[in-house]
Amino acid sequence: MSPHPRHVPIQDDDAPPPDLAPLNIIRTETVLSRLPLHNLSKKGRVDIHILHKNAHGDIELRWEVSYNEKYGPARQLAYRLDTLLINRCLEAYHRPLPQVIRLGSLAEIAAQFNLRRDTNSVKKALLQNAATFIAAKLRYTATDGTEHTLEAGFTRYSVVFTGERLPDGRTADAVYLILHDPYAQVLNHAPTRPLDYDYLQALSPAAQRCYEIISYKLFAALKYGHAEARLLYSEYCTFAAQQRYLDYDHVKKQMYKVHKPHLTSGYVARVRYQATTDAEGHPDWVMYYVPGLKARAEYAAFNGRPRRRPPRAPATPLGAVADEAPLEDAGADEALRTPSPTADEALRTQAQAPQGLLWRLRAQRAALLRPL
Repeated sequence: MSPHPRHVPIQDDDAPPPDLAPLNIIRTETVLSRLPLHNLSKKGRVDIHILHKNAHGDIELRWEVSYNEKYGPARQLAYRLDTLLINRCLEAYHRPLPQVIRLGSLAEIAAQFNLRRDTNSVKKALLQNAATFIAAKLRYTATDGTEHTLEAGFTRYSVVFTGERLPDGRTADAVYLILHDPYAQVLNHAPTRPLDYDYLQALSPAAQRCYEIISYKLFAALKYGHAEARLLYSEYCTFAAQQRYLDYDHVKKQMYKVHKPHLTSGYVARVRYQATTDAEGHPDWVMYYVPGLKARAEYAAFNGRPRRRPPRAPATPLGAVADEAPLEDAGADEALRTPSPTADEALRTQAQAPQGLLWRLRAQRAALLRPL
């Protein structure tokens, strides 16, 4: 019998601690949020173009994103506004959503993101989001079980700033969004899923996007009792809109920075890589994730089910390359440093507060693993 079973019985005495469970949950739609929209690099261009066909050559997924030349690409601040501010505001409304969504004043938004009085950066990022054009063809199953198709070229919303006119003729007393129909239809009908809002806030934009992507895989692994979740590096790059490398040294360095906060927090217990090739013969890697204590605590909290004993990770098979594990280096990567609050850097301060949530989770995890 293998010493590393891939299925294990439920053991309540080994349940993750309750203080790792998320207390501040946000529910987001599961259709458009899976697909990349923002360029999370600080500079340079990114080409967001996804085309998937079935065996008969029919298009199953087309997703193309174009940025406005005047306002520029939607980057890190635009991403944080979408995922932390706008999604939170959308969550507060019952479905179907109203067309007009109030966000607050530019000063209030700037303060939320530790931008002090830099309302110009907030305004620019909102306009970048509003001007981002999407050409899409996809199908999804709605909350009522019916099949829906989205095939359109569209922007998601318009932005009305304080003092400008709202659709009903009133003068806006804050910043408002005017939802466009293709986007509103998805929001009104798509299933939602929970995420840990405090954890989202504590992560850098790249690590936050990683959390959004790998959480699907980790929860599936926990649901079916698998020891690991698997994800192709090439697939990750596609849906994270990050540069894809073809040599392992660059891959390991790139992904180390993304994975490190999740290893530190205990969301992921271990990451390992196995070399493979894609359909065109290019080098690729299968990334295997062992769910950590925080992932198991989230899964239990979100599902309200008995918590499972953490499956033992299988031995690294032949052909696999070195793995990642939580490191205790004091250097940390630059995503965990505390910068000065300029417009670009204040975003990192608010988004990457390791001294708060991540280090608290790390201390809890260390205490749990300390021998009695």
